Amino acid sequence: MQLEINARHFTMGDDQKELIEAAVEKLTKFSPRPVQALKMTITHEAGRFSADSVLHLKSTEFRAKGEGMEPEYAVNEMMENLRKQLTKFKGKISGKQKGEEGGLGRAMLEGGDLADSQDNATEGFILLDMDPGSAREKFQTGNLPFLVFRNVDNDRLGVIYRRENGELGLMESSN
Repeated sequence: MQLEINARHFTMGDDQKELIEAAVEKLTKFSPRPVQALKMTITHEAGRFSADSVLHLKSTEFRAKGEGMEPEYAVNEMMENLRKQLTKFKGKISGKQKGEEGGLGRAMLEGGDLADSQDNATEGFILLDMDPGSAREKFQTGNLPFLVFRNVDNDRLGVIYRRENGELGLMESSN
């Protein structure tokens, strides 16, 4: 990682640089990707310090500011702002990697269409006993993204869903 620290209108001591470097090392723990570069400028004007930074990840850039009566306070505020941004970004990245775009878990957790269906209890999910023909009819008349049922013909778990080509698909569990 490339680290650049600039001080304007004051001289920064070695102990202050060490504190900043330690804070940057702690900050990298919150990054979902390796930090490529961090450019920081600390300015002293009218008795106050302000810290501005730009943090570069592979294809993302984060900017943060902080102010304080001492350079350490300004840097701490700026680092906290960067930490919040990185944490939020990491959540978005990990959410996409875990497939939070949709699916059974998402629909059940958010109380989406599944929770609004008449066949579900208010506290959770009720598995219906049906034959595949009845399940297809129920799925086509509703607006659910999929329909989970227990196949009365073979006692297996079944899922009716719509394929990308628009046709219905059926998945069944194995014994």
